Amino acid sequence: MSLSLSIVMFLAGLGLFLFGMSQLEEALKVLSSTSFRRFLRRTTSNPVSSMLGGTLTTMLVQSSSMVGLMMMALVGAGVIPLYNAVGVVLGANLGTTFTGWIVATLGFKLDLATLAVPLMGAGALWSVLLARREYWLAWGRLVLGLGLLLFGLDAMKGSMEAVSALFDVSVLQGYPAILYLLVGVLFAALIQSSSAAMMITLSALNAGIVDLPSAAALVIGADLGTTSTLMLGGMTGSAIKKQLALAHVLINVVTAVLAFSLLPLLLPLIQSSGLSDPLYHLVAFHSGFNLIGILLMLPFIKPFSHFLERRFLESEEDVRTYIQNVPVTVVSEAVDAVRKEVECLLVRVVALALQNMKLDGSSLELEDELQQRLDKALIDAGSFESRYDDIKTLEGEILEFCGAVQAGTVTPEQVKCLHRYLNSARHGVYAAKSQKDIRTNLVELRRSERPTLVQFYQDQMAQQALQLSALLTLLTTEHKPGHLREALDGLRERNRAAHYATQQALFVRGLHEGADERETSTLLNVNREFRASIHNFSKAIGFLRLQDEALVD
Repeated sequence: MSLSLSIVMFLAGLGLFLFGMSQLEEALKVLSSTSFRRFLRRTTSNPVSSMLGGTLTTMLVQSSSMVGLMMMALVGAGVIPLYNAVGVVLGANLGTTFTGWIVATLGFKLDLATLAVPLMGAGALWSVLLARREYWLAWGRLVLGLGLLLFGLDAMKGSMEAVSALFDVSVLQGYPAILYLLVGVLFAALIQSSSAAMMITLSALNAGIVDLPSAAALVIGADLGTTSTLMLGGMTGSAIKKQLALAHVLINVVTAVLAFSLLPLLLPLIQSSGLSDPLYHLVAFHSGFNLIGILLMLPFIKPFSHFLERRFLESEEDVRTYIQNVPVTVVSEAVDAVRKEVECLLVRVVALALQNMKLDGSSLELEDELQQRLDKALIDAGSFESRYDDIKTLEGEILEFCGAVQAGTVTPEQVKCLHRYLNSARHGVYAAKSQKDIRTNLVELRRSERPTLVQFYQDQMAQQALQLSALLTLLTTEHKPGHLREALDGLRERNRAAHYATQQALFVRGLHEGADERETSTLLNVNREFRASIHNFSKAIGFLRLQDEALVD
């Protein structure tokens, strides 16, 4: 085989390897994304478990980029805090080294082509015959991707051996290790795969093209270069994506500097450990320096995350809190983000009502955490008009996001959830509209000098404060469906009774103490819109929290 043909075979093998990786990753997204996300949610209660969960998940899906994108979705949806996501990314660096162990153990010891061709054929046939069902198609792509990986690796390995026989490899000796590190960074950034860079390095080491110290420097550079994947994903994304991408870059920079500094110490230590094969020395070094980096950085995850949270702050003009952080293709987290976004909208409605009635948030007598959340909503916006416009804008953003989610592959249950959440947002806007419609009336009542009107206003404010407090607590506190349904029914009945009692008093007494017909009409309008506002807000909670829409009305 000529040198030019060897290079062509190497590039062909690299192309097949990368395409196989993409097929494998896409298949795993379909087959296991939900279960892996559920696993990550359960294992991210603290930084240590987050790191272990990230390690195990990356070992299984063999893609640190895929795990990183999962974390962007989970953090963006508010499912887990940033510091736990950083722990997962930290663990993913160790999990991705598992590929090297598999290849070093099997890839250079077996006849890969003999196994790869049947796998490619079976996977291709499977994909054609069962293409109508996404789940079965994913299994076919998984088998096909595995076969392409093995075939591409075999082609790279064979071409490297041919190059070493035709090319004087001594010309590559003597260059400083920093040059190999930079080559590793550039190569991993170009091909967007640290696993592929590791395979190429193992092939070159196996063929004798590079020595062990040079290969180790290449691997360090590849780990650093692979950060480009999340950097590209976070560059034009939301603040949380940029923060997670920055975390990945800083973690890998620190680990790379540490590994390069310890290179003269770690390699001799590994070589004296009893492992005889240089391939094992390389993968042991790869795992070793990532493990050391994890152990050194793990105690500082929380302060490191606090540092990240002060970077790339969101624009104050963006009314969204969650949905801008989650790709519409990650359906499970997108649906969850919509739920949280609608809840934020409803908290904004309460803040709007309090501003309309000139009530302080402390008048609701809420628990500390809920009080802080409401106070933030009261501080974040300006005038009544701007608050109302923000609520309308947010409803539009939620509607557009839900439409984009439903354009993809969603289950009937997920569609049902999205429709309930949209109904919740719509009734929240109805509640806000009722507040807007009586804004002028409330100003007149507050400025009135008539004792009867002042007393009516004060009674209404006290009643509204009690109802809003109860509604806000029901909105933000988990309840069993039966209890929530009963509580909403009771609140609506009290609201209806108070409305009719006030209306009856206005009709029967006629406010003989001095109110004229116009003022009586104002009082009736305020009474009617207050009832509509509370009624719509309670329906919004029902749509958001009760899975059976029949229970809402």
